[in-house]
Amino acid sequence: MGAYLVKRLLMLIPVLLGVSLVVFGVMSLVPGDPALAILGPYATPERLAELRTELGLDHSWPVRYGIWLGGVLDGDLGRSVSLERPVLEAVLERLGPTVLLASTALLLGTLLGLVAGMVAALRHNQLTDRLVTFGVLLGISIPSFWLGLVLILVFAVWLGWLPVSGMTQVWSDASSLWSVADVARHLLLPSLSLALVAGGVIGRLTRGAAIDVLASAPVRMARARGVPERRVLLVHGLKSVSARMVPVIGLQAGFVIGGAVYIETIFQWPGLGRLLVEAIAARDLLLVQGGVLVLAAAYVLVNLAADLTQHALDRRTRAA
Repeated sequence: MGAYLVKRLLMLIPVLLGVSLVVFGVMSLVPGDPALAILGPYATPERLAELRTELGLDHSWPVRYGIWLGGVLDGDLGRSVSLERPVLEAVLERLGPTVLLASTALLLGTLLGLVAGMVAALRHNQLTDRLVTFGVLLGISIPSFWLGLVLILVFAVWLGWLPVSGMTQVWSDASSLWSVADVARHLLLPSLSLALVAGGVIGRLTRGAAIDVLASAPVRMARARGVPERRVLLVHGLKSVSARMVPVIGLQAGFVIGGAVYIETIFQWPGLGRLLVEAIAARDLLLVQGGVLVLAAAYVLVNLAADLTQHALDRRTRAA
């Protein structure tokens, strides 16, 4: 396990370098003068020159990338022009709400997907299987932002059960039960918007894996020995299926992290995704670069955790 961990950590170095190169390159391809877009057409030439120097626009592309990458390695992502504060400080402040939203959505999606897939597999080729499969395919086909708008219309506008926005501080007075309940009420709709789509993907693949596992020799032998069906499903079935689904869950974590950008905007969730949208509107290049880099690094680390978990649970990967 130690050698595998070291190998996977070493593989992260070129991946993160490639991510930083892509992020910086894409932002450099944005047309127009970033300094002029930030300050507006009535800015003085002196202030424009000062901001161009501050953003490093007076250097060539490779030099600017080297300066920025050196700062990243030192833990300095630059200074946000629109917020007038360090980028790392602003990103970390908004990262917590995004982690809360993404982890809740991934947990709900995983539970819904595993349950739906196992139920469909146990009722293979029956009416229940067809209904669950239809629901899973429907969840896969619906964009999460459209689903979020539908949930707002039904549960916030028509029924008035849940709020759409209005929460500004996720961690304020966290010791208060009322504060926790308020966060949960605001969290339910955006997390469901992401979880139902992710759960559809997980459920569809879980069904196929569960059908294969339930027809395998170990499960047939356990049933022949008279092992109770509940134990067969939990020990032999669900455990094997969960081990196979770990990489899929890791990939869905990337979808959830990426989807948080527009879901946070729709629900006015005070997270990193909403901050990125505001930074793009303000043409704050350093803030956009820092935010995207942090989200990409989070996705890479989540997939690393998924690989390590599967390596620990699935003996076939250890043998390979």
